[in-house]
Formats: sequence, C-alpha cells, structure tokens
Amino acid sequence: MSSFLCQYRALTLACASLLGMVLGAGLSTATAFDHAPLDQVLQQYVDDQGHVAYRRLAAYQRGALDAYLGTLATADPTGWDTKEQKAFWINAYNAGILDAVLQGYSAETFLSRASLFKRFTFTVAGKARTLDEIEHGIVRPQFRDPRTHFALVCASSSCPRLRRHAYTAATLDAALDEEARRFINDGNRNVLNPAARAVQLSSIFQWFADDFIAAAGSVPAYVARYVDSEAKRALLDTKPTDLTYLPYDWTLNAQNGERP
Repeated sequence: MSSFLCQYRALTLACASLLGMVLGAGLSTATAFDHAPLDQVLQQYVDDQGHVAYRRLAAYQRGALDAYLGTLATADPTGWDTKEQKAFWINAYNAGILDAVLQGYSAETFLSRASLFKRFTFTVAGKARTLDEIEHGIVRPQFRDPRTHFALVCASSSCPRLRRHAYTAATLDAALDEEARRFINDGNRNVLNPAARAVQLSSIFQWFADDFIAAAGSVPAYVARYVDSEAKRALLDTKPTDLTYLPYDWTLNAQNGERP
C-alpha cells in the first residue's frame, strides 16, 4: 500500500471516529446505532454463497467500511439491550474480518491464522481488540448462544456463509435460526445420510462441543433441532457419540477473481 493511500486511510478512519463520537454523544441505548452502512456493503459485495468481492469492495466502498468501523470504535454498548449488544458484537467481528482481509490477512495457513485471530487488532467500543477477544472473550461467554457460531464468519470456505445483511436486534433471533438451519443442512459443511447411516459434521461442532452440549445435552441433539427431515433427526437420535468431523477448508471465501 502506498504512503499516500496509508495517509488517506488514516485520515478517513480519524474522521469516521470523530463522527461516531459526535453522533454517539449522550446516547445511552443502541437505538441510534446504525448498522445500515455495513448492510449496504454486504448486499453489494457478498453473493448468495457468502463469497466476497474483496477487490471491488476495496476499490469502491473501502471508505464506507472504514466509516462503519469508525462508529464501532466510539460506540458504548454498556447498558444496551441484550439483543442489541449481541447484534453489535457479531457485526463488529464480521466487519473486522473484512477489514483484516483487505489489509492482507487471511486464515489460509496456520501462521496466518495466528496473525489474523490473535494479532490483528481494530478498535471497538473504545478499545483495540483482537478477533479472538471478541469471539471468545465477549460473544461466547456473555451471550452463551451457540447460534453465534453460524453468524461469526472467519473468511474461509468451511465457515458459515457470510450473511448478505447486517444483524439487527429486531430480527436477530429469526436471523440466527435461519443461519443455523442453513449451515447445518448445507451438504458441503455437514453430511447426514440416513441411508448410509453416516454423520460427518463440521469441525465447528468438535471445536466448540462444550457450547452445544451446554445448550442441548449433546452435539447430535443440538444439530437435530435444525435438520430438515425426520430421517436425519432419527439418525442423530441413534448416534449420540459416533461422529466424525470433516476437514476444515481455510481457503479464502473470495469470489472468482476477487482476492485482494
């Protein structure tokens, strides 16, 4: 990135942060927090498969994403309604991932994953935070909602598909249920074959098994809540522990020709 572009982006972020401070002054609830800029970016640059046009996003709407990041930086979600907070932190994570990818980060190798999740930082609610801090330090322990695993998208092919809309409190439960159903019934991410008595689940269910067990008693019981057929539900009922997990594809979730 050229010196001029770096200086321009720094100025843009500073202006966006100042604007966020002005708009947020004196507000004690999330009713005035606007996720519409992120919603616009997602609608324009994410396709129905959750793949992102990173190159076009960088070329045409980098400023819009930076402006949204600026409002995240100065927001104070303390005291907000639980759904408002949950939507805020999910959107913050997904916006942060977009920002990181545009800066050259990815999850495609072991070392790059460490950099992306543990070293890359961006300011949210007045503090520089890593993506791991948002997911494992805020979203998981504070909300204890396994559906968030289908909403937080780490820019990889085996991740849940990136939703084409920002999350909002008003529609949050319906949106999270929709993403849970979509992910669990996606044959590229989970294989449930009653005829072959085969159950192969995403590695997400292995990595975060404790979250799903706490919510439903077992991983199969949680998955059964969202499967699209009685035959699959019956299969899960008879295989409470006999599971295998699919390899995780960390390839960047970019549209063809749209790697940054």
